[in-house]
Amino acid sequence: MKWTKEQQKRFEKFILGDDMDFYEEYTIHLTDEEQEKFFEENPEFMSEYPISRDMIYLLRDPMYRGLMRKIKKYETGVE
Repeated sequence: MKWTKEQQKRFEKFILGDDMDFYEEYTIHLTDEEQEKFFEENPEFMSEYPISRDMIYLLRDPMYRGLMRKIKKYETGVE
């Protein structure tokens, strides 16, 4: 199977990306009920980010997601 550069790039992002990347690509488009079910079925999802399960609706805000990324980088020392 031969992939285009775009397909390779998307696959690498999927494999190497973190939970926030996955959320922005796939999970953000789910309904509130589907998101709640997804988070219940995947309790470790987003565990590296300081967010409580009852505040997941905040993840729809791009500014909030940016702040969460900055907090994670600060706490882990990764740039």
